[in-house]
Amino acid sequence: MLDWIPAWGSTALIAMATTIVTGRYISPLLEVRNRRFQTKMQAQEKITAAALSVLSATQKLQSVQIPDGVTDTLRTALTEERVRWTKQLDEATCHLADHAQEFVFTFRGPNSIRGMRYCGTVRMVWISDRTDEAKLRHLLELTAHFHTLFLGSRWRVWALSRAMRGLDRRFEELEEEGRPPLPESRPVPAVEA
Repeated sequence: MLDWIPAWGSTALIAMATTIVTGRYISPLLEVRNRRFQTKMQAQEKITAAALSVLSATQKLQSVQIPDGVTDTLRTALTEERVRWTKQLDEATCHLADHAQEFVFTFRGPNSIRGMRYCGTVRMVWISDRTDEAKLRHLLELTAHFHTLFLGSRWRVWALSRAMRGLDRRFEELEEEGRPPLPESRPVPAVEA
């Protein structure tokens, strides 16, 4: 180093230069990265909460039926609970459909498309004209596979591959079920010139 700078001076100059470079260039990049990571984690939490709401509300609606011969008070209470669970299921599927684009940001890779497809499919199943039992059965099967694939342990490779195949199979079955029958083909009459 230069002879006119004391030994502690070079250390101080290096520390000042490091502080300036870090504060000017590195800190803003780290702040942006931190905000992006926080946004990703918040989106993942919302998707997870909505999927778990679909799963729990579906199971409650399937398991809690209003039996015959109960008092009016119990019938009213059970009806109110079922209405609340139905509303919860509607809100969760609506949230998933409205925020499906966050799936690509949250879960990267080829499964992100599967996740977006799940988000749209659960909403379409819920608003379809199927019977309530069929809707609940489809939602439960879809969400169980989704839960294993996206929210389950990454170390359970066999379960993940089984859930992936099951989710794809359910998508295909629902698409086939939802397609209207093709009209009969009739020859087009020739146009006279």
